[in-house]
Amino acid sequence: MNYRYDIFKVGALFVLLGFCSCNKTEKLLKNPDFAFKYKEANRFYEKQKFDKAALLYENVHPFYRNSNKDDTITVQLARCYYQQRNYEMAEYHFGYIQQRFPRSPFVEEADYRIAQCSYHRVQRAQLDQSNTMQAIQRLEYYLSRYPNSEYSFECEEQREKLETQIAYKAYLNAKLYYQMEQYKAAVVSLKNGLKQYPNSPYREELLFLIFKSSYLHAKNSVHSKQQDRYQSSVDEYLNLISEYPASQYKKEAEQIYANVVSQLARFN
Repeated sequence: MNYRYDIFKVGALFVLLGFCSCNKTEKLLKNPDFAFKYKEANRFYEKQKFDKAALLYENVHPFYRNSNKDDTITVQLARCYYQQRNYEMAEYHFGYIQQRFPRSPFVEEADYRIAQCSYHRVQRAQLDQSNTMQAIQRLEYYLSRYPNSEYSFECEEQREKLETQIAYKAYLNAKLYYQMEQYKAAVVSLKNGLKQYPNSPYREELLFLIFKSSYLHAKNSVHSKQQDRYQSSVDEYLNLISEYPASQYKKEAEQIYANVVSQLARFN
């Protein structure tokens, strides 16, 4: 019984401390002394109590707007949101620095953090990639402005990672028609994917699928169109083999090519 009572007392104590803490913050927010609130905000920031610091910075910011503390308070507020992983609010306040204070000493940090906010909001490849494209653009903007930055290597790696993700998204989209057995559309889609991302890490597979789709399209065509379409598939086979003579798909490709040659022999 005593053990359970002690646990209850400890729990009650935590609740009380939390209530007192909230109550203290509320009193600070109502305090008319903005200089004191700003000082307390900095104290919370130094103690890494970013949620409380953000509340106070938000509260005092209108009072100091257009003053010599405006950009300093804004960047501290933006940092608080960034540390809490509230990337939308962090991006908003870093963007304020970009727009209002182009000569501020915090502009480079703002450019970097805005790129990072976009990077952290990127969705996986199967979902919409508009955030990914935006993140790539912002990383490129940062790299173009600060090529010798201490963050340039990190940003370069992030950009490459996102470009690979975009290429993977294009690869998934290109394969979709093949998986749906719409081979004519598959050839077009797969070729567009290669045209858009010629250095795609999936290039070999895409070339193979173009050849295979071309063959299956010819095979399922009416007789009058088969000869020309089988001939097109020969061209796609040669494209694959010339670029990847030791392709991992070589065995299957050669089997398909033998069928193509056999079918063309009938027309001759």
